[in-house]
Amino acid sequence: MDSKVVNREIRGRIWPLLKDVGFSHFTSRTAWRYCEGKIDVLNFQSFNSYNAGVMDVTTFSFCVNLGIFLNYVPSRWPQKVKDGHQIPDEAQCHFRRRLRRRVTPRGKEHGDVWNLDEQGKNLLWCIRDVAEQLPEAASWFDRLADKSEVLNILLNQEEDMNNVWGFGRNPSPIRSYLTGYVARAVGNHDLAREKLEEAVRSNCFIEEFDDVESAISRSL
Repeated sequence: MDSKVVNREIRGRIWPLLKDVGFSHFTSRTAWRYCEGKIDVLNFQSFNSYNAGVMDVTTFSFCVNLGIFLNYVPSRWPQKVKDGHQIPDEAQCHFRRRLRRRVTPRGKEHGDVWNLDEQGKNLLWCIRDVAEQLPEAASWFDRLADKSEVLNILLNQEEDMNNVWGFGRNPSPIRSYLTGYVARAVGNHDLAREKLEEAVRSNCFIEEFDDVESAISRSL
């Protein structure tokens, strides 16, 4: 049993289901869907030998990461491009989540890790369990297609590791940065200026812009 066997099952059983709902670009472990204003990312994360040992799982066990990369928020990092399309890493996404397996964890088991045994006897069950959760993943992606909902989350919600995270605490410079550009995208220019001013005053985005006017012009 090795990761190549896992990759084959992902390619044969999960990627066709994602193609049916609009995902169009794939590597062995990551899929991308291009929507208006955002890129949806689904990633199967494996573990190196050190992390697998700490977590007491096999190296070919995996978790399933979801990410949403907002195209109307200027990226802070150079983006990889393949075949004319951006392919952001899940870790670079503005909003993130992990799926959790259906079976209740026991003892020290991690609920967000599908722990494959050494012989891979439970591989098909694990893949099927992920497949059955894809509608839930689709609902999560759809929720964050609404810019007003994204702004509501940034203004009113705390990060929740079981639902949505990756956008920083409130208040924090990164939260102000995101809120400013999302507010601008929905047409709330007063709030956009207020939040971008907060981001500028934090001095955390000196490489991105020097003042609010350059922050606004960067999003055009």
